[in-house]
Amino acid sequence: MKHIIWDFNGTLLNDTQLSLDLDNDVFEKLGIPSITMEDYKSNMTMPVRDFYPAVDVDYSKHSYEEIARLWLDEFNQKAVGVGLVSGALELIQKLHEQGRAQSVLSASYEPSVREQCKALGLTPYMKDISGLEDESASKKTEIGRRQLRELGPEGRDVVLIGDMLTDAHLAEALGADCILVSWGHNDMKRLRSSGLPVANEIAELEEILKGY
Repeated sequence: MKHIIWDFNGTLLNDTQLSLDLDNDVFEKLGIPSITMEDYKSNMTMPVRDFYPAVDVDYSKHSYEEIARLWLDEFNQKAVGVGLVSGALELIQKLHEQGRAQSVLSASYEPSVREQCKALGLTPYMKDISGLEDESASKKTEIGRRQLRELGPEGRDVVLIGDMLTDAHLAEALGADCILVSWGHNDMKRLRSSGLPVANEIAELEEILKGY
């Protein structure tokens, strides 16, 4: 029975539409052309700093820091309001009852993630909730390694659940298994390119997890 590491944004938090809407709100304020959901899901990556140039944002005109500050101010006010992906909390509760250890690993600012997890009822079921020490949304490999050191499991005893191709890369770096979900921040084409199992709904994810 493997330790389960959950990605947060897009995997548990139902924030994909909100993220796109906030990008376009910021773009409108700065005079940048809007993007579609297809643009968003086919280009979103971590670190987020690499995403904006992929959708034609010119950092010589508007810095990443300016965009991120405007985006984060709105996101932190609205994140809890979008709620969890339907059925996610029930699955986490069921896994907890089965004795499956679980944790959250996010590329978001740790105090914000902890606050959001608490408000959404996740905290009692998590052995750890880890994020970044700042709001840079940078790579999370190091915090993943730190989390495993502190919790004890080896990578081979872990399955990571995420919604982005970068989560597959993270799992590989940790030596962990990985399951991807299609309702988050990357499109199906990118997810399938990983060769990993992809769940299209929570019930399917639950079935896949039975094999671990």
